[in-house]
Amino acid sequence: MIAGQRSIVGRESVRAAALLLCAVALVATGLAGCGFEPVNVPLAQFDPDYGYRPSKREVRRDRGEISIYLAFSGGGTRAAAFAYGVLEALHETRLAEGIEPATLLEEADTISGVSGGSFPAAYYGLFGDRIFEDFAERFLRRDIQREIVLRTLIPWNLVAVLTPWLSRSDIAVQIYDESVFDGATFQTLTESRGPAIYINATDLSSGERFTFTQGQFDVICSDLQALPIAYAVAASSAVPMLLSPVSLRNHAGTCGYVPHPWLDEALGNRRGRPRQYRAARSFMQLRDSEKRYLHLVDGGISDNLGLRAGIDLVEVTGSLERAADLMQARHLDKMVVISVNAETDPDPTIDMSSAAPGFASTMNAVSGGQIRRYNFETLLLTDELLQRWSREARDAGRPIQTFLIEVSFENLPRDKDRRYFKRIPTSFNLSDHQIDELIWAGRELMLDSLDYGRLIDAVGGRAAEKTRRPARE
Repeated sequence: MIAGQRSIVGRESVRAAALLLCAVALVATGLAGCGFEPVNVPLAQFDPDYGYRPSKREVRRDRGEISIYLAFSGGGTRAAAFAYGVLEALHETRLAEGIEPATLLEEADTISGVSGGSFPAAYYGLFGDRIFEDFAERFLRRDIQREIVLRTLIPWNLVAVLTPWLSRSDIAVQIYDESVFDGATFQTLTESRGPAIYINATDLSSGERFTFTQGQFDVICSDLQALPIAYAVAASSAVPMLLSPVSLRNHAGTCGYVPHPWLDEALGNRRGRPRQYRAARSFMQLRDSEKRYLHLVDGGISDNLGLRAGIDLVEVTGSLERAADLMQARHLDKMVVISVNAETDPDPTIDMSSAAPGFASTMNAVSGGQIRRYNFETLLLTDELLQRWSREARDAGRPIQTFLIEVSFENLPRDKDRRYFKRIPTSFNLSDHQIDELIWAGRELMLDSLDYGRLIDAVGGRAAEKTRRPARE
């Protein structure tokens, strides 16, 4: 008993010391909390029309006849700069004179971002064309890694981060919130007039994709509106071992949540339609009463391309027609999916030595191999769904043109260039020259795409001018 009592007293002393350190850190840094509880608040009452819902958003923002779905892959600043180049090309592509909107980028209805790709996705969703004025300086050209390390080394943070009450990702959230996203929340995103934004992370325990929408938060009976955008982006880019998981409290069962009928239908059809069942199960498993917390990590683990949110919607509803109805997309005549893939090649140095690779090299090789294989299958499935949509629309007397535009380093014409870009590291600290080249590559690969040229012809537009590759100083 005495030993047990001492053990309890010891743990309470550590906890008390951590509380004191955290209180000091709060006063010194202005952090909103000490990490004892995640910041997401309970949802008072389920309301299918409340909160940030991309499907409802389409009612308020007319799709027009063209719908563009942009998907930005993971890959740190490499991916963010590559996606920025694609946005730039779309922004400078003019539509036929006298047509509104004036640029092809304004036709973008949805942007799905993963890890590094979630930064330009969220920024454009919040601030629109302002991204071309200040995003490069506010994010791309900053040494974010160094800033996280330096802030961690502040004495009170350095001690507190050794306890369970402050993490490296908490510090990253503060940096992103203060100096990238200007304190914006999902309420801010709801009020913006930009495209629907999907920020994707991965639930650590289940390995399933977790998307920051109110529909996903309904299942855990939580209110998304007050959550900082920085929190979602930090979760999406929380690379395991480099950054700590970002946590949410599961309030499931407290708000009167009622699943959509097609979710119950899918869950009851395990043998008949296993893929539909699997998609519904991955969404609804959050209702598990034993799952008190969600610990979220890099979205690239579950979907590095950012395309699975759309694919899973088709799967869980059971048909393209239902998915089109949900997204207010029944009367389109052109459906465009643009996949911006900053995928890298395997590390060649592993094969140049007889020594067994170290832990970090092994983990990178295993995760990279899984991501590359999954990317390939995801792109094939996306292409199949678009072709199926085109066939079904034609048979129903509502013909629709579909376009799948792949922007990838793999499409560079020279082996030397492919190797160079694929070996730019996955980090949040790249040189200005690397940033310039990545932006150029995204822009040029977009403009060189035959499918993009076909789209320009179909809309009667005028593509952006090509630019020279940045010269090394």
